[in-house]
Amino acid sequence: MTATVKSASETLDRISRASRFLKRLTTLGAVVLVGFGVAFAALPSWSDPLIYNAFSDLTIATGITATKRIGLVVLMAFPLAATLFGLWHARLLFASYERGEVFTGTAASHIRLVGLAMLINAILSVGFRTLGSILLTHDNTAGSRAVSVSFSGDTFLLVLMGGLLIVIGWVMREAARLSEENRQFV
Repeated sequence: MTATVKSASETLDRISRASRFLKRLTTLGAVVLVGFGVAFAALPSWSDPLIYNAFSDLTIATGITATKRIGLVVLMAFPLAATLFGLWHARLLFASYERGEVFTGTAASHIRLVGLAMLINAILSVGFRTLGSILLTHDNTAGSRAVSVSFSGDTFLLVLMGGLLIVIGWVMREAARLSEENRQFV
């Protein structure tokens, strides 16, 4: 009995330490992403080559004008916001785990919201690529304008993982609710 209690305690301690590290890593990731977004908007000499590389299959006849760059920044803000939303809830989830709150309705809600953010991000990334191609080629001559729609294996995996986390969050929330009901009977 003592070995099991000690083992469970050690496991929760390891979960707490790993969660503390992952919470910090998630925070760092969010800060880096915001910095990337700001740099993308503020440093055309840095962002323009990234744009040409990301849309290398397109002919951008008039180059990347200030209007196009601003349009891409606005388009990029949507998937960035979804990513930051997911990172925020991942951070809150890790903070809960760090405090030892593992199988709770709150943790389940955070898991579900991380999944939702992943699903939304997958959809928005397809939209970013499509609208970005229209924005970058709208002033090309007739016949050289382009609409590029891209749905990769990575996007498909993001959709599946987002859906998986949503379902896991629902199941965990239901388990937490049933556990609370059972505690009230005892």
